[in-house]
Amino acid sequence: MLVTDTLRTVDDIPSPEWDAFTRASDIDSARGFLQFREYLEPGESLLLTVRSAGRLTAALRGVVAVPGSGLTSDPWKFLGSEAVLRLDDNDSEQTGEALRRARSALVRGAGSDTRLPLWQELTRRVGPCLVIREFDRSELLYAPEADEAQQADLAARLVRAAQSTAADKGAGAVVFPYVSPADTVLRATLTAAGFRRGTLTGASRIETAGFDSYEEYLAALPSRRRRLYRTEEQSLTASEHLTCGEADLAQHAARVAELEANTLVKHGGIADAEAIRLARITLADRLPDAVRVPVVRRDGETVACALHLLGRKSVVFMTYGCDYAVEDRGAAYPWAAFYHPVRTAIAQRLDGVRLGFEGFEAKTRRGAVVEPRETWAWTPDADALRRLGELLDLVDARNDAYLSRFPQATADRGRGKARS
Repeated sequence: MLVTDTLRTVDDIPSPEWDAFTRASDIDSARGFLQFREYLEPGESLLLTVRSAGRLTAALRGVVAVPGSGLTSDPWKFLGSEAVLRLDDNDSEQTGEALRRARSALVRGAGSDTRLPLWQELTRRVGPCLVIREFDRSELLYAPEADEAQQADLAARLVRAAQSTAADKGAGAVVFPYVSPADTVLRATLTAAGFRRGTLTGASRIETAGFDSYEEYLAALPSRRRRLYRTEEQSLTASEHLTCGEADLAQHAARVAELEANTLVKHGGIADAEAIRLARITLADRLPDAVRVPVVRRDGETVACALHLLGRKSVVFMTYGCDYAVEDRGAAYPWAAFYHPVRTAIAQRLDGVRLGFEGFEAKTRRGAVVEPRETWAWTPDADALRRLGELLDLVDARNDAYLSRFPQATADRGRGKARS
């Protein structure tokens, strides 16, 4: 007999049981990572589970978005952002205004004169989202031995549970914001459950599977990219003042937070260095064996750093920060964000480096591939769901065209020899 239950936290499941359940999963399903997410996210978390004869067989983690949720953690904020329209120099001013008016009309309704931001209007009209996501994707977790037919049944149970639980948690919608097009089981389940879909962004990664050394990886790159790797690394290692290495996150959390705050502010964000410092200490405590902090120092002082997590299948890029007053730190970013984690992934015999969302130009220039991420949304109000579907359709066409500019991820893309 299958029993579905709603828990508050991953701590409600004994550690040995969760570890056994996720033994085939990557770092963003690890107990410590989920504990960190529960600490970091301001909304209420929940964990839906299915048990068979008392044994954990499937799980889905979600969080209810609140005003303090970040852009990539609140689908209404992302859907209401200018980025999803993908306007560029090839679009006329009239085209941009027409798209903005069409989007506003779908969110607000004809004749509405509200001055609320679009995401707030979506929250007012539809309600906040129950958001199901991990680092750069939305997926369900299954016991390692579950076959596709069992996964389909478990997925249907969990999605139904999410739909019925949303209202109890104060949510007006259930949203899977980052579904991979390759996740056929989840996509079929969401279609059957009445969800509407649209592509809003993509996830990028550098693939390292099949390479036994960094030099072998470099040799397989196109010549122009290989020169870029070597030139940028050499400009760092040949510097009289700059050195590179790794740092302990717990011991250097204050400086890491300061540099991360600099980067947030530079890109238009609002940064609280003390809150970042506390978050980094929490991350180091929850995942002490997974954290990697490559740093670049100038005359002994850290002037740039990145933060990565070492998982079972990949290295996950989390953040980057630097001191923008240091003029000769140009090579610090590609080394800390790309080349160091690529070296780590190859040394650990992992599939690749997951680089997250957006910023595709810099990432694909250094060999990343991009896979679209679909947003699937549902609300019990039929009219609101129809309008939401039309809104997703509007941005879907724009994002499909935009993402097609970048190298696409495929199942057989790796250049290295297969590993046993």
